[in-house]
Amino acid sequence: MAVLSGHAYGHVIVCGLNNLGFRIAEQLHAAGVPIIVIAGRDIATLRRRLDRWGVPVLLDQAHTGEALRQASITGADALIACHDIDLDNLETALVATEIAPELRVIVRVTNAQLGDQLGAALPTARVLNLAEKAGHSFVEACIRSDVRHAFRLGPEVFTVVDVPVSSSGAFRQIFGNLTPVSLRRPGERLAELCPDRDTVITPGDRLALLGRLGDFADNGVRVVGAHDADTLADLSVHHADPPSGRIRRRPLRTWARDVAVTTAAEFDRPFRIALGAVLAIMAISTLVLSLTYVDNDPTAPADFSPLDALYLTVETMATVGYGDFNFGAAGQWLQVFGIVLILIGALSIAVVYAFITNVIISRRLERAIGRGRATTARDHVIVCGLGSVGLATVEGLLAAGRDVVIVERDENNRFLSVVRDLKIPVVFGDATVRATLMEAGLARATTLAALTSDDVANLETVLSAREAFKDLLDGRRRKRRWRKPRADSPRTKTRTDDDTGTDDDTERGLRVVLRIFDTTLADEAERRFAIHTARSASALATPWFVGAALDYEVVSTFYVDRTPFLVARITVAAGGGLDGPTLQELSTGTRMLAVATSSEYDGTVDRAPNYRPTRHTRLRPGDEVLVVGPTAQIIDTVSRNQRVGGDRHTAWS
Repeated sequence: MAVLSGHAYGHVIVCGLNNLGFRIAEQLHAAGVPIIVIAGRDIATLRRRLDRWGVPVLLDQAHTGEALRQASITGADALIACHDIDLDNLETALVATEIAPELRVIVRVTNAQLGDQLGAALPTARVLNLAEKAGHSFVEACIRSDVRHAFRLGPEVFTVVDVPVSSSGAFRQIFGNLTPVSLRRPGERLAELCPDRDTVITPGDRLALLGRLGDFADNGVRVVGAHDADTLADLSVHHADPPSGRIRRRPLRTWARDVAVTTAAEFDRPFRIALGAVLAIMAISTLVLSLTYVDNDPTAPADFSPLDALYLTVETMATVGYGDFNFGAAGQWLQVFGIVLILIGALSIAVVYAFITNVIISRRLERAIGRGRATTARDHVIVCGLGSVGLATVEGLLAAGRDVVIVERDENNRFLSVVRDLKIPVVFGDATVRATLMEAGLARATTLAALTSDDVANLETVLSAREAFKDLLDGRRRKRRWRKPRADSPRTKTRTDDDTGTDDDTERGLRVVLRIFDTTLADEAERRFAIHTARSASALATPWFVGAALDYEVVSTFYVDRTPFLVARITVAAGGGLDGPTLQELSTGTRMLAVATSSEYDGTVDRAPNYRPTRHTRLRPGDEVLVVGPTAQIIDTVSRNQRVGGDRHTAWS
């Protein structure tokens, strides 16, 4: 623990030992950056892994000056405050800047307004929101499209597209200047990441390609869902913007259907029996009075009509009369009928009033509207878990024009007011229970996203949803298989096991998106349950924190299968590992998307970026390169560059 003696320099202090803090420490350690972790609470499993790597862990509160001084804050290059609670991060940042005013401080803040205020108050602080940085990737995973990811770089939109290979040959011969991100061959469990352009591909292979939309068209690649690219690119930059202006208006017919279904679902069988009794009594009394009232009451007008009979019935049952018609001068048996009508009518109406009062006074109506709209939803996304990541995903899906139904366990969730304003149906219950998923409209959903902070609960939800959805489809297929044709129908062929349905709801599957942190559990889920849409919010957000600490620019993060990728902009440092070699000679395990050449006179980047660099392109000091690759390889490239300082230029920003 000598490193904690107060004489360490050039290190990064990570405050907070949680999922995000561990990921940050892991990537910094892999990059060879010395780190010290201050753990406000001891998580034994994570601390033991850090101990095995030789990373010092200080068990103390990070917002105390003693702990920061013990971690040699005055000699640190950066401090990252990544506690789960905003108040802890705020206190840590304030104390750190008071002790070391020039220190680069990176602060995790969930509340956007608090983040804006903190950024304005602390000029050396960089405020980051985990949900904003990770939410767009979950949105992309929920959308059925060839577009896996999109990000904007100045006027250009770059897109990651999933493409099947239909011919044999070298990659560059078939796909030209598009950038290969991954290559998955049939039968192979793991994909080849950032393959060379000379790699031979064959029919049956699948590629993840990155390029501008125009590049795909130039190379004859048709992109299904290309219209999603602009929307997804905007989400990755402006994800915090409220999407209320983009919410689609519900047609009047859909609204009326929702109201009808909501009413039928909320007013259950006892209520319907009571309401039916009231209507039956009204009908019988109206009929009796129409036929007998004039003959048995001398005060009855000669033109007493069935409408008058209905009026007398209603005012008698509601006990609001008598001002015009009454039973005072009627015959004895008709008076007895009036007494019985008053008693039975008043009782039945009181029962109906009691049901309605129960719905209005208890909060069942609000919950029923959520269930009713969920019941009528079609082709929607079910989001389980309304945390910060869940809310960011919901807002992104709305901005992308998708319908959403939320499943939430906590009826006092702090984000409920937000989703109410967005008019999103919410079903309260346990998402791991099949009945709750059915209330959320699982039978007609296209995607289910389990986004709580509990890995096991998310996995259980996904498996339960897939099993329930499969049972629903099997039931529909059995009904179609054994459905008897009409006798006069020309179709007399009986469906057999070899017949296949053509309806979309029987052929399509349910896309599941799993939020998970533990990599071991993710590997097992992929191997045993064939879940390939697993995402880690901390893995997606970590590069932003690491990039801010090491002073390089992160452009975007995304997933290919289960591998997190990073797009970074790096300025070539004089004498570094990127200075001098051609792109072919670098062999960094990454791909170069663009190169902006610096001026020979003053080092400024004054030329338009080259979006089609070749393997013969040679880098010089001051050049800016746009690099894509797995996160670990990008950080290794940054380390090889050994950039020692200088201002960053933004030729294409």
